[in-house]
Parts: sequence; structure tokens; C-alpha cells
Amino acid sequence: MRNLPDLPFLIYSASFARQCHALLSKQPPDFVYQRYSLLNSSGAEVASRLGCPFVLEYNGSEVWIARNWSTPLFFEGLADRIEQANLRRADLIVVVSKALRDEVVARGLPPERVLVNPNAVDPLRYHPGIDGEPVRRRLGLEGRLVIGFIGTFGPWHGAEVLAQAVRPVTAQLPDAHFLFIGSGSGMPSVQAIIAGDSVGARVTFAGMVPQEEAPAYLAACDILVSPHVGNPDGTPFFGSPTKLFEYMAMGKGIVASDLDQIGEVLSHGKTAWLVRPGDPTDLAAGIIALARDPDLRRALGEAARDEVVAKHTWTAHVGRILQKMVELELLDMRALVLPGAA
Repeated sequence: MRNLPDLPFLIYSASFARQCHALLSKQPPDFVYQRYSLLNSSGAEVASRLGCPFVLEYNGSEVWIARNWSTPLFFEGLADRIEQANLRRADLIVVVSKALRDEVVARGLPPERVLVNPNAVDPLRYHPGIDGEPVRRRLGLEGRLVIGFIGTFGPWHGAEVLAQAVRPVTAQLPDAHFLFIGSGSGMPSVQAIIAGDSVGARVTFAGMVPQEEAPAYLAACDILVSPHVGNPDGTPFFGSPTKLFEYMAMGKGIVASDLDQIGEVLSHGKTAWLVRPGDPTDLAAGIIALARDPDLRRALGEAARDEVVAKHTWTAHVGRILQKMVELELLDMRALVLPGAA
């Protein structure tokens, strides 16, 4: 396995497809929905064997991701062919951004079979009524103006850019404190920047927290930051950051990169303060602007909450998929009860 690092993914796909078919063959589902993952064709196989529609959620090319953000795949050619085969087999392809729709269409897929459906949030789990004081007390953050970030510290998250903004922000705001929630590959770089700038006393690293505790950590913050950066090869940013919608649902002031979908979902001066991607100086200026204007923070947070509840809940997200399936005649409207319907 060490000499063939990608082989386990192929074995898993075949095994999972066999088990799913055995479980579902007696009572086939109305459709099979799969979020595409590396070297995985199980959804397409199961749907073909059961004779039902196949819906593929495509969040980006695993070949591109490995090449640009990780280590190139051993079976890169095979991975590309499996990826393309999944896209061609799918009756409906659900993508989270316009950039991904453009990529899929450029691969030769019919645009009518592609649905742009950004990520979303459960507004009942993430909401302004959550008490963040217990987290503040536990972390010793009482009386501080807390600037928060949550994520897996991936190359696209821009956590290093936020780390570079700590020194200029804290130089002007004596009560400011940064809370980094989560961990990942970029953490050593972030910690090195913080140590090099001698601002460790103004930063708390919460580490990984259980998913169910994430809302309470966000509630402990006054400002939430989404400092995403562009793709290293200059292609459009294709992500739909879940944290963005969670931030909006919390009703907090948001400082975010004006980057592709992020800048489409958020509106500068209305639902967030948008900054130039990858620019720690502009990011620091945005944080300082919201820190010094609590009324603006409150107004932006309330407007962001209203926007996400109106447009970006998981219920609405699922409803758009089902409606598209009816439009493509993959589901019968007469047998369909859309989420939220009485």
C-alpha cells in the first residue's frame, strides 16, 4: 500500500458499491446522491445497477486539489478518467459555485444538467441567541474584543493572512484578542507568524472543538473573519465556504475576502466588510473599522442573519435540488413533498 498510496480509495469504492447494492436492491431508492470523492465511482455504479437517477455533488476536481494543495496523485490519469466518468454518468450535477459550473460545462457537460447550489447553514443551530460567555470565561477572554476564525487551516483559508494582521490590529486596539478555532496543515505557519511578530499574548488557539460546540465558540466572538485567498494557479476560486453561512447565521459583524462567491453572497457595507484577498493590511483595516463601530457591527450582523435565513438554509438547499430534479423529469412532482411544505 505504501508504494500504491491511491489503491485503498479504489478498493473502498468497489466494496462500498457492493454493500450499498445489497442493502438497496430489494427496495430501490428514488435516486442516489453522492458527494464526489477521490477515485470513487460507487454512486454511479449503484444507480446504474438499480436503474434510478444519479445525482452527483461536485465540489472541485480532486486531481486539481492534489496537484495544487497537496501531493500529485500516483494514479492521476486514472483519477481524472474516473472523475470525468462520474460527471458524464450523472443525471444531475450539483455544484456549489458558478466557477465550478463553468468548469463542468467546459468539460463538455450540458449546462441544463448542472445546478449551482451554494452551501448553507442550519439557522436553528447557529443563531444570535447562543450564549458565548461560558467559552469566554473558560478561555480567559472576559472584557476583550474577540476576533474569531474557525476552520481546518487549509491553504485556501487564508489563516496565515489573518495571522499577519494580528500585530497591526493589536497595535491600535488595546482590548483586541484573536481566537483561532480548529487546526490543520497551515497551523505551524500561523503559529510561526504569531511567534515571529511577538503577539502570542494577544492570540488564543482553541484547537479542534466538537462540531456541536462550534456555535458557542462563534458566539464568544465580536467579529468573525473569513480571510480566504485565491487559487495558486490563478483560476477562479471555486469554493463555497460553509463558515461564511455559519458566520452570517450568528448575526455577528463579518470581515471577509471579496473573492468570487464570497463577494457575491456578501455585500460590502450591507452584510459584511469586504477586503482585498491575501492583503493583511486591508484585512487589518477592515477589522479595525468594525471594532471601532459597534453600531455598524450590529447592523451588518442583523442584515447578514436576515439574508442567510431567507436564502441559504439547508432546507432551501435541498428544495432547490428536488425542484431541479422535477424540472429534469428525474422525480415525479405528484409524489414530491418539498422541505418546509405543510
